[in-house]
Amino acid sequence: MNKLLLPLIVLSCQLFASNGEGPLGARSAALGHASSTLRDVWSTRNNQGSIGFLRQAEAGAFAENRFMLKELTQSGFAAVVPIKKGTFGLCYSSLGYKLYRESQLSLSYGIKLSENISAGVAFDYLNTKIADIYGQAHAFTGSFGITARLLPQLTIATHIYNPFRAKITDYNNEKVPTIFKVGAQYMFTQKVFLMAEAEKTSAQTVNIKAGIEYIPAKTVYIRAGACSYPTQAAFGVGVNYKGLKIDLSSMYHSILGLSPQIGLSYAFGKDKSKRSDSVIQEPEKL
Repeated sequence: MNKLLLPLIVLSCQLFASNGEGPLGARSAALGHASSTLRDVWSTRNNQGSIGFLRQAEAGAFAENRFMLKELTQSGFAAVVPIKKGTFGLCYSSLGYKLYRESQLSLSYGIKLSENISAGVAFDYLNTKIADIYGQAHAFTGSFGITARLLPQLTIATHIYNPFRAKITDYNNEKVPTIFKVGAQYMFTQKVFLMAEAEKTSAQTVNIKAGIEYIPAKTVYIRAGACSYPTQAAFGVGVNYKGLKIDLSSMYHSILGLSPQIGLSYAFGKDKSKRSDSVIQEPEKL
């Protein structure tokens, strides 16, 4: 690759997923990354406040080819394991290539405070590497979130990432951005829900996100979404068969083009959730 492209690639990484701030998962991407109210294995990164509702072990992986550039490939895996009280989560992600790479490892824990409220925290290790000549930098930070079902059809959530402004390097006093998100999800029926989210970082303007998910058949999902900063449209489909979930999605930027994603996860073991949670569970598996 032409080394003159390195500054552009670094800038793109900073704009779209710098130091662990970007949401993960093909399902999230199809919904414009309005992800704070979602309850899936990627909540280990997107909002730990939701993983207390997850009462079945699950593991997943995903990959993204951002703007169809191999130098902006992002991939990762996540897992959740429920215990007697609460649920543990583990997530790892990596973005970039051999001359520039960002990675993050997160350990999270969520617990139900009541039948309708869950809270969670995460501890994060961040690593940024810029070629051999520049070396690498490390940082530790954390995040926490709360997800609450106010009505049978209405769920709200809030999430704060890096509230204490961890410093990634002493050079130029560079700090990891703080991100605050607040979102809402409304279920019109058991087959259709709409969600919206506002995200504000310490380094960028407010990003408004929205998405809709429709279930035309018991195992098939159709999704669409959009976000305002940067302006992108999103779409995707998913299949959930006996705990095996396959998600395909893509985000579209009018100048930079497509960012396709694929996700795969599997839920195993016994579901420990109660029937009173059924309104906000995924549809019944075949």
